Amino acid sequence: MNQSIEKLYGEALEILRGLTTSSGIFASTIDSDNYKRVWARDSIISGIAGLLAEDNIVIEGLKQSLLTLAKHQHALGIIPSNVLVNEAEVEKSYGSLVGRVDTNTWFIIGACLHYLNTKDEKTWQSLMPSILKSRTYLKTIEFNEKGWIYTPLSGNWADEYPIHGYTLYDNCLRIWGESLWLKINKQSSPEFEKLKSKTLLNFWPKKIESDESIYQKKPFIDVLDTSISHFCSSILPGKYDTRFDAAGNAIALLNFNLNSTQKENIKEYLFYLKNFFSKMLIPAFWPVIKEDDKEWEYLKDNYSFSFKNKPYNFHNGGIWPVWIGFFCLGLSNNDLIDEVKLIIQDFISVIASQNWNFNEFITGDHLKLNGKEQMGFSASGIVFMKHALNFQNCNQKLGL
Repeated sequence: MNQSIEKLYGEALEILRGLTTSSGIFASTIDSDNYKRVWARDSIISGIAGLLAEDNIVIEGLKQSLLTLAKHQHALGIIPSNVLVNEAEVEKSYGSLVGRVDTNTWFIIGACLHYLNTKDEKTWQSLMPSILKSRTYLKTIEFNEKGWIYTPLSGNWADEYPIHGYTLYDNCLRIWGESLWLKINKQSSPEFEKLKSKTLLNFWPKKIESDESIYQKKPFIDVLDTSISHFCSSILPGKYDTRFDAAGNAIALLNFNLNSTQKENIKEYLFYLKNFFSKMLIPAFWPVIKEDDKEWEYLKDNYSFSFKNKPYNFHNGGIWPVWIGFFCLGLSNNDLIDEVKLIIQDFISVIASQNWNFNEFITGDHLKLNGKEQMGFSASGIVFMKHALNFQNCNQKLGL
């Protein structure tokens, strides 16, 4: 396995270097669906991979991505979803069908990690005004000053999937960014620590003596009675969405140290997935939404270019290398290294017999490569998998 991951790792870094331009890191070399642009999410995730790999070309790409995004930040503080820079014109988007919440969180994380790893004071000072505006914007979309940001439908990476409300993914990204900000500024915040505790408790309910930190008691108890084996994907007034969200759980695993019971629960869930796929693989969301499910109504027409979310595809049960990589980092953060090794081994076995070209996702039903190719997202996932095997050498680079 180590030899195979080493080969993939070298190829992944070549992809990331090839995506790096003077204006930042593109999402893909393929000029389709706006992928050949600087994207807040994709570019920064690719840049984080560069930081872990200590690759100067990709790190420079991260810097240029941050500067490009900051330059085109909206007056209200919103970081663009993507920016196209060429000689003729500049095109920027803050989201198509709806705005994106995670552009600001990834921007803060990327800026902070770039500074923590490079100590580039000039770039940090240049980015500081945009970071402050981003933090103010995120505070605004709490709407009630109670700590959690509220995401509209299609308002994050899963922009064609029915998830919204207080999402695990967006709020854990926000927590990661705030923890990095506090670390850089050598500050402590009892309010922030309280928010972290509240998030851990409510997104993975457990019995407690006092209910003062519970968001809403009745749905909290309902979820508690179901004995879930992972973090919930989102919370709405009156309802929890207990569906598994790979990205959200991955970022949560980086932010939180699980107790022994939760670790066993996660392991059990991974083996449940292994039984389904015959491989220990991590789907974007699970279970899939099918045509006879009520959520299908919110899924079937929610797209910008073409419908991709048929069952076991794309967000709807597709298996994304980028989130496998982040999930492996999160597992390593919680000392679940045996599971990391199994996941990487099974991932490599799936792509080994196919024409792997850093595909966007793997289908959840037949385990076939699918989606766009030459994706920085997927190259980053490989880098994350490799470094998850030696997490003690990269946790500081992630600001943990």
